[in-house]
Amino acid sequence: MNASAPVIQPPLPVRLVGSALLGLAVASMATPLPNGIKVVILILAVGGAMMYTFSHPYRRTVRAEVEKRGERYRTSVNQLIPLFPLWLALMILPAFMLNSWIAALVITILAGGYAWMVYPHIDGTQHIRPVGSGRGGVDKK
Repeated sequence: MNASAPVIQPPLPVRLVGSALLGLAVASMATPLPNGIKVVILILAVGGAMMYTFSHPYRRTVRAEVEKRGERYRTSVNQLIPLFPLWLALMILPAFMLNSWIAALVITILAGGYAWMVYPHIDGTQHIRPVGSGRGGVDKK
């Protein structure tokens, strides 16, 4: 195993569903729906993505691995920082008043693709390194 590779990877269905829901959440702001409906879709999509991710059985393995290292199992700033571009898009998109299903589809693909790339950071598995490896995969001596 590569010393810089994460010990645990998010399961493919979790990563796929979570990324798709986060993409949908961002894209909801570009749809031609009423604002109230947009917000409901946004909340349900983000809530669904987080609930599915953090209630999935693989989280027990993640928790055990973190606690095995003597660390606290908790959300960290490193998990929240990758969400900032998605949050920024959520705040900026209404100002453009795109109100287009085509724009929403493009935004879903872009935001979902970004979420797919950073998903191991969001769920925290990227930060779990093999025991004995330091930062950047350099072994401690």
